Order: sequence, then C-alpha cells, then structure tokens
Amino acid sequence: MPSDYDEEFRAVGRMLWEAGLVSSHGGNMSVRLPDGGLLITRTGAMLGRIGEADLVTVAGDGSSQGEPSMDTAVHRAVYSATGGGAVIHAHPRHAIAISLVADALEPADAEGRLRLGSVPVVEAEQVAQALREGPIVLVRGHGSYARGDDL
Repeated sequence: MPSDYDEEFRAVGRMLWEAGLVSSHGGNMSVRLPDGGLLITRTGAMLGRIGEADLVTVAGDGSSQGEPSMDTAVHRAVYSATGGGAVIHAHPRHAIAISLVADALEPADAEGRLRLGSVPVVEAEQVAQALREGPIVLVRGHGSYARGDDL
C-alpha cells in the first residue's frame, strides 16, 4: 500500500463504516494515481478495517497484481469521464430505499441542498455520465457513487 494513501483509506473507510454507509464487506473506494492508474480497495475488503492487503494498484491499461474491486470498471469510467481524483461507492440504506421510488433525492437540509443539489437516481450504466454533472449519484436499488478531488 503506498504510504501516501494508506492512512487516508483507513480513516475514510472507518468513517463510512461508523456512519452506517457500508456493510461489513460492501462498498469500495479508489484514488487516481499520478501515472494514470488507480489504487482501489479489493473485492470483499472491510472498509471499516482496511489493511495493507486490502488495496490493489490497477495500471492505466487495467492490469493489476491482485483482485481489485468488482466495481473497478465503474471507477475507471468515472475517472475517464470526469477527471475526478477519488471515487467512493457506498450503500446508504435509506437512500437506496428512496431510489426505488424516486428519480432524484432532494436533500432535506440547507447544507445538503447547497453542496449537492438534487441527487439523480440512475441505472448502473449511467453512473460515469451522471457524475459529470454533479458530485454524487444514486444507482437505483443499489447504492451511491461520489467523486471528488480526494477521498
């Protein structure tokens, strides 16, 4: 695990777990590396307890020396479409429930409306395109993807 990122992954993973935004082995996150590759959590990683073996480097051509997240293709598509520096995929239960019956999630508080605006609900193949328009998107019945400059 590159030392520049290990503590950031641990801290953010722990926050996601403590907030109830990921289950024991659900969710994933990545950062774009300067060489065009990415560092991503492995399939089945426990985000609340990330260790050295839980991060996999994926080269720009898609090759890796481990078992990266099953969502690696989504992360790569988001980086290609948006130029973002990090992607987080979580499973916020209440938002997932809303995504089954709504086409957007409207934040209830002023800060949420200011920072996020309306959060669109899309199908999985629309994630990268939707993240060109805003920082977060819900996949109907599945979870959220957020992109930013860093984790």
